[in-house]
Amino acid sequence: MMLRRTVAVFREKGDCVLKKTKPYRGKSFYKLLAAFFAVTLLCSMLMLTQYLANEKTQREETIESYHSMVEKSMKNTESMLSYIEEAGTRIAQLDGMAELATSENIPLGSPEAQHFVRSYLRTVRKTIPATDQPMFLYFQKSGRVFDKSADVDPLESGIVTGLFGMDAATWDQLIQAGEEGTCTIIQDPNMDFARFVYVRQIYPGVVWMIGVNSSRIAEDLSYYYLPEDAQTLFLTANNRSISSANAYGQPGNLPLDFKQVSALPPFSARTWDGQTYFVYHQGFSNNTLQQVIAIPDAGVQEWIVVMAGAIFNTLVVTLLAGGSLSYFFSKTLYRPVEKLVDTLPVKKGSRDESEFQMVASTVQQLSERAKDYETQLHSQSDLLAASLTTRVLKGEIFLSPDIAEALRQGGFPIACQKFVVLILSIDEDADAESPPIQQEEAGSLLKETCRSFLLNGGFAAYVVADHTSFLGVVGLDSGGLEEVKACAEAIQAFTVSELHMQVSIALSGEHHSLDELHEAYHEATQVADYQLLAGEYGKTATYSRLSSLMSGPNGCREFLAQVNKLSNSIQSANYQQAAALVKEIEESFSKHPAAMPQAKLQIFYLTDAILLSLSDSDLDPELLNHLQNAETFRKPRSIDSLCQCTYRIFAYLDAKKEQSRPQGKRIEQITQYIRENYQDINLSAGAVAEHFHISLPVLSNLFKSELNVGFLDYLHKFRIERAKELIVHTDHTIGDISAMVGYANSITMNRAFKRCEGVTPGWYRQSASSHAAAQKGAGDVSP
Repeated sequence: MMLRRTVAVFREKGDCVLKKTKPYRGKSFYKLLAAFFAVTLLCSMLMLTQYLANEKTQREETIESYHSMVEKSMKNTESMLSYIEEAGTRIAQLDGMAELATSENIPLGSPEAQHFVRSYLRTVRKTIPATDQPMFLYFQKSGRVFDKSADVDPLESGIVTGLFGMDAATWDQLIQAGEEGTCTIIQDPNMDFARFVYVRQIYPGVVWMIGVNSSRIAEDLSYYYLPEDAQTLFLTANNRSISSANAYGQPGNLPLDFKQVSALPPFSARTWDGQTYFVYHQGFSNNTLQQVIAIPDAGVQEWIVVMAGAIFNTLVVTLLAGGSLSYFFSKTLYRPVEKLVDTLPVKKGSRDESEFQMVASTVQQLSERAKDYETQLHSQSDLLAASLTTRVLKGEIFLSPDIAEALRQGGFPIACQKFVVLILSIDEDADAESPPIQQEEAGSLLKETCRSFLLNGGFAAYVVADHTSFLGVVGLDSGGLEEVKACAEAIQAFTVSELHMQVSIALSGEHHSLDELHEAYHEATQVADYQLLAGEYGKTATYSRLSSLMSGPNGCREFLAQVNKLSNSIQSANYQQAAALVKEIEESFSKHPAAMPQAKLQIFYLTDAILLSLSDSDLDPELLNHLQNAETFRKPRSIDSLCQCTYRIFAYLDAKKEQSRPQGKRIEQITQYIRENYQDINLSAGAVAEHFHISLPVLSNLFKSELNVGFLDYLHKFRIERAKELIVHTDHTIGDISAMVGYANSITMNRAFKRCEGVTPGWYRQSASSHAAAQKGAGDVSP
């Protein structure tokens, strides 16, 4: 279907002509060769599949037998260590152990020492079968060491460092052993053998160690259950090992590292020097000893021989059957390809190109179109993310999973654990050192500057423009509020020095859930309003610092909230409500009088807010000019005089409103604007309010007072009515119709359609089609 559409487009534009190309002379050869390869592949797969099934079964049985062998070998090691553990436990229970352990001096050859050593040797011989290996009993408090005699101290006589092959550093390290047994392998460079040493603190202040010669260990590791070519070794944390193949204290031909072995699973396959091994390992003695068993995988070598035989057999079958099948393959498989090439649009300068070049050219054109579409989609995604961010912050929509995914694709820090909301406002009245930059360019520079400073400070941030200010969501996963404040102050310094403009920045408090975006935006708005009220231009203010000032009977939070309500009432021409709000403000001043500086600021702010709201409500210019120049209103002596003057103004405007009713004209202009722009996906309450220079609360009041319906309900209903017409009278898909009436996707329209009509768009179309067919049938049978 896509190819036919592409060909139709080329035909309409006249950019190319269709031309049937004769196949090249070598095409028949390639067809025949392709048939031979297909037959060869088929035969190979059949034979190899059967072989691999049998080989897999045999291999699984072999590995299972290896598991059983390894398990027995591991149990042998566990049994050996258990004998040593039991011997240490019994030694600790001997008579005289407590006295010797606490004695500061144990004389050599004393009766007590000789009696204890004899008991100690009997206990070891009974517990550990056939032991003739060196062992030492070290008493930490007295520093005395016994081996197999109470008359000689092996440490003082040099037996430990000489015959045993242990240097002083190794001895000092071993006697620090704890209650859990540990294992190590030591080797003196002057000796041709290594020694396996088990050491443990068997009694408080008494350390016992026993050494086993590497040849004895290598003999035990050569367990008869394992294959002849298997290698078994003990590997300790100092990367010394004793192997059944090499008993000289270094790894044999297997490059093993203790840490790497410990991290391996109990069973794995490893390859060294081109040879694959089944590697088993198990930790003993507090994981200080790893027993490793490596069994060569001989089956891998056999695969090469089998594969060569399978290929030879496949070639024989191909030569016998390929000739008869070549014609069938060329006729049934390649003919559709020829037809496809014949229908491709061939450019005039490329008539002699091969079919592969034609397909490549067409694919390249489609790829370029896809890239253009991707660029447009990315741009739309950025616009959508910016619009959604603004609407979520202002509380127009909720942060649903679909909206969160759209914001994530646009670069919004959706994964941040905590965040603050930032509002950057341009101080238009501030003095500038040089002429200001153009407004559009300044907005772009400010947005990029704010984003760059935050990213360089290590914060995940997303910044969007909102009228004359900028809104930002800053993630705090890599810093705190103070770091963000410092970054904001750096932004202010940069804008003054480089952009020659002054900005004020308001920061909300820290929040830990994205569901609190609107609450954080409300906090930042309060801070920005306070900056305007207090005249704090060109500064950075945080909600945490101002929350105490803005709350309480003498704070300004309640005052700012009342002024915002007053502005909305004035802009929506509800002068009776506005008068009531002024009355509340007057009563608040009476109950909780503010300090003189703050009272003056609040009076001036209230005066400016009333004048600004009256200006936005299409007030008579002459009356507005009179109010701006009136001393009693512009510079009131007290809140009482300002309120009395305001009552008279609102009474006059309310009487005038009853005569003219200008709100009907404004709502008609807004609904007409919606009817003309409902197809715009970015059409929202914020966009409409911005277009008509009114606030969102004013827009909401207009719809509820004039049409008795909310803005979003009106917009959805209008779009759904238009969608119903398109569903019934056109053949467009539901997805196309959703885009034609201003929805981002068909899922959004389906939800809105079902909420308004009670059924889905598809069901509505089916029902309308059935109804139309029934009416047509009734008309055909009527007399």
